[in-house]
Amino acid sequence: MLAALLLAGCSQDPADPPASTVTVTPSTSAAPSTPTVSATPAQSETPTAAPAPTPAPTAATEPGVIPPCSDAALAVSAGPVEEVDTLRRVAISFTNTSSQVCGLVSYPTAELLGGPGTVLVHVTKRPANAAPRLTLQPGDAAGADVQTSTMDSTTGEKCGRTGTLAVTPPDNTQQRVLDVYLPICDATISAVG
Repeated sequence: MLAALLLAGCSQDPADPPASTVTVTPSTSAAPSTPTVSATPAQSETPTAAPAPTPAPTAATEPGVIPPCSDAALAVSAGPVEEVDTLRRVAISFTNTSSQVCGLVSYPTAELLGGPGTVLVHVTKRPANAAPRLTLQPGDAAGADVQTSTMDSTTGEKCGRTGTLAVTPPDNTQQRVLDVYLPICDATISAVG
């Protein structure tokens, strides 16, 4: 029987994944040894013996899983404020300064501050079709942008206040206050890309 199982395993088409694994464990008693079969089920197959449950590996140990970029791994910087008619736009860069690969997903958060600890406005997330999942090699950068208006869209009047831009990278907690001053009206931020 053991020989038949081993021969069946050797005659598979190389393009097909193996259907089962046979493990023979020697016995120290006088009773005859029987092989233990653990199967990886095919589409219509049912396993004959289930392996003992094992704890799920953490994200750091799973092959192919990129850990998120930590606060310490990212440098945040801003470009110059661009002005087109009433629109104000600034590009934000998130640079991986660590020696490890890390990932960024979704949106950074942003606020326009009026003074130390005074939030004038929470910047709204601009709709996107999907939240991108970016992999940053050491030294790589991802970007987002903040747009505001010099006109208040609800009143049609000139936007009377400006604020200092503060940004927190996606999945992080450390807010970075940037040397950027924007009108507080109609403020939106893009997802990282």
